Amino acid sequence: MGKLRDYLRPIFRALTHIHIKKLCIKTEKEFFSYKDRFLGKSCFIVANGPSLKMSDLDFLFEHNVITFGMNRIYELYDRTKWRPTFYLSQDPRVIRHTVNEIRKQVNTSVVFVKVPGEKKYDIPKAINYDLDYSNTVKNIPPEFYNGDNCVFADGKSVTYSAIQLAAFMGFSKIYLIGCDCNYSNDNKTMSVESYPDPRMYDSKKVGDPPDMVYTFWAYESAKKYADEHNFEIINATRGGLLNVYKRENLDDLFRRIEQHKNEENWEELK
Repeated sequence: MGKLRDYLRPIFRALTHIHIKKLCIKTEKEFFSYKDRFLGKSCFIVANGPSLKMSDLDFLFEHNVITFGMNRIYELYDRTKWRPTFYLSQDPRVIRHTVNEIRKQVNTSVVFVKVPGEKKYDIPKAINYDLDYSNTVKNIPPEFYNGDNCVFADGKSVTYSAIQLAAFMGFSKIYLIGCDCNYSNDNKTMSVESYPDPRMYDSKKVGDPPDMVYTFWAYESAKKYADEHNFEIINATRGGLLNVYKRENLDDLFRRIEQHKNEENWEELK
């Protein structure tokens, strides 16, 4: 049975990839309408780590900050008025088990997805993208893609795709919050303690166990690309293990936003 599965897997992937490419072609006009739309602006990528506080989300909502959210972030919607401007999901396991939740819950955000490739898991009104796994399968650091052909490089983390998407959109400063990058005590498995709300953990609905070595390779690739292309990735997460990027104290950052909330380009003010 195992040998048959190994034989059929490449065929299945080839067939599903045909469907994914068709979806990307169908929505590519909308996808490229976001290229460089936010030049000079700042955004927050809200990861699902345990350091994330509902008060953080409330602040982002109250100050109308452009944000990205991912996967089962919608489990927090009954605790905050915040909704992400943009929503991403790409892990096949996550989407297969949550597609109905995504369709129902994420209806006020612009949705970007890399679907599994089976039609029953398509997400109506979503903008589709594809992932390049060529470096992942070779276990070498990923490239950082600029969105050509609606494709991003796989970094074994939807957060990495969100960073690539934000760069594609032209943001000059990309702040990360809730990006703790630590899971269980051995940092290899996800548990209820890996999230800011225990409801976000469901063994059937979370993705594959994290490969943090590869994910940190990806974050380093993003740092290199950002340095070469004149934008910043700033980690404003409270604590955590991600030290690839410049750190900024989130409370200090929020105070700066509050002080200059009537300024269009608050992010340029020191």
